[in-house]
Amino acid sequence: MVYIRVKKINKYLYAYLVENISTSSGPRQKVKQYLGRVHELEKSKEVEDSHNGKNKQEILLNLIIPELKVRSFKEKKNQLINKNLVFETKSFTLRKTTKAGTSKDAILKLNEGYLCTFTLERILKFEKSKDVKKDAQLLAKYFLEAGLQINQELFVSFYQAI
Repeated sequence: MVYIRVKKINKYLYAYLVENISTSSGPRQKVKQYLGRVHELEKSKEVEDSHNGKNKQEILLNLIIPELKVRSFKEKKNQLINKNLVFETKSFTLRKTTKAGTSKDAILKLNEGYLCTFTLERILKFEKSKDVKKDAQLLAKYFLEAGLQINQELFVSFYQAI
């Protein structure tokens, strides 16, 4: 099972996707992927309850957009922007634009989790199995790891939309 590990290097936090592996010397962490620098933004006000959506993408957007807006993200076409952080609402990607005009993956510390392209893709690509209880636990874990707070009714709607 892979999970996100955050390391502090100098004064900045960086996130990595890691997996535990067994070796003859004992368990070790193997870095699978670099996810990006972690950005922390303060909330300006409380997040309003989100509304239902017609499909899983709409439901997820209705969870993400209020969280970003209370952190001073402004809506512009199909993007939410805060300084150099850009969330693309169509592709569910969170990027940081550099001074050179390029963009890199970014991670936003959100509630108790980390919102990034990886955590959002994992939620969107989730597939049902025959074990509803196991599915519910895993999907709930994915929402928590992405830092998204979802109520029970919306969670059920999302699961049914899969």
